[in-house]
Amino acid sequence: MAIESPESDPETLYVAVASTDGRVIDMHFGHAEAFRVYRVDATGVHFQESREVAHYCQGGYGDDDKREVILRALADCSALFVARAGEGPKARLREAGIEPVDAYPFALVETAILEWLGQRVV
Repeated sequence: MAIESPESDPETLYVAVASTDGRVIDMHFGHAEAFRVYRVDATGVHFQESREVAHYCQGGYGDDDKREVILRALADCSALFVARAGEGPKARLREAGIEPVDAYPFALVETAILEWLGQRVV
């Protein structure tokens, strides 16, 4: 079930995270089989839900159809935090209006999101 669109509250952002345990950002975009979605608002960072997807990486190349399904699954997110992503997926995420964030590999999820938010120019 999809979460409420961020347009309904301009003070709320949704961000997705590639994480195996929900604590650290430790997954490559192409290897993730689920993304954890967090609601970020004036009260902090809150886990919202997990969204399952088919992983994009197919042994050295990406499956464009699977990438498009991932983009639709994350369409309400402002950013996607990953440990790593290739230039092709990052470009496609940007085209879809989702900021790819790979500057925090192995960082704690909440810490990385808050640091990113503090550096974000709106």
